[in-house]
Amino acid sequence: MEKQTKLAIATVTSQDFVPGTLVLIHSFLKHNPWFDGDIVIICDSLEADQKQLFQIFPKVIFKKPGDDLLLRIGHLCRNLPKLLPKRKRFYSIEAFNLEGYDKLLFFDSDMLVTSDLSEVFEQQTVLMACSDNPYDKQDKIRDKLTFKRLPPDEIAGNPQILAKTFNAGFMVVDKIFLNKESYESLKQLISTEVFSKIRTHNTDQVVLNLHFDNKVTFLPAGYNLILSQSPELIETKKLSPYEIKVLHFTGKYKPWETSPKLDELMLDPYFAKFINDWHAEYQEVMSKLNDRFGRSFMPKKSNTS
Repeated sequence: MEKQTKLAIATVTSQDFVPGTLVLIHSFLKHNPWFDGDIVIICDSLEADQKQLFQIFPKVIFKKPGDDLLLRIGHLCRNLPKLLPKRKRFYSIEAFNLEGYDKLLFFDSDMLVTSDLSEVFEQQTVLMACSDNPYDKQDKIRDKLTFKRLPPDEIAGNPQILAKTFNAGFMVVDKIFLNKESYESLKQLISTEVFSKIRTHNTDQVVLNLHFDNKVTFLPAGYNLILSQSPELIETKKLSPYEIKVLHFTGKYKPWETSPKLDELMLDPYFAKFINDWHAEYQEVMSKLNDRFGRSFMPKKSNTS
């Protein structure tokens, strides 16, 4: 890694996601001790004592989403109230406003890094991510207008399809896209005109796939392994357990929350291993916090998502 290369990692967090964000950053630094770049946390709702917890990490920068981005999200949610609980998902777009870095690695805050990621920073590509269809089935192409997956008989000759779509939870972005032009173009897609036609639960992933269609270099599934998909990938030998680099705890049930669903998953040895891996990292974070502040960290509960 060249010393003059300016690197950063970025994520979005909120009051409820602080435990996840702490574990994400800790696990990344643990497995990537070479990294000396900035750690950018995009948020607008953390209290001062929550921000203080991140003092256990070096070079942390808190960044509020831009006013225009917030206005666009607010306008969209007023017109489409169903998106209001998901509004903070659009904050990932702010990552493209982080000018001055040569490479930026964006993570969702419900991820766990399990391996060295230096290789992705060294690649000479402008944007890398993992497919949102890790099985690479040809009948899983998405429609540009609705973002729904299309049946085979609607794909051939259809000009309204996306080439191949990606999960926006893990992205490696080159400086060529970290600028005002990309940022403004992405914000333009946060509109009622676009989202009134969308027929899936997706938010920022729609915006990013529409803008970066056919511009993505795809990484192996192990760089963004969605826990619910992992058993089938491993059982069909499309992915070795040793290839897992980043685990993604998507959905409503996060390792730091208690729920009947999480209790049910813990009965399955396969899922229990990964959940226990997350908790082991969490305990290491707690130890760091205790060493720094002399008290245990109890995550705050909030209705803000």
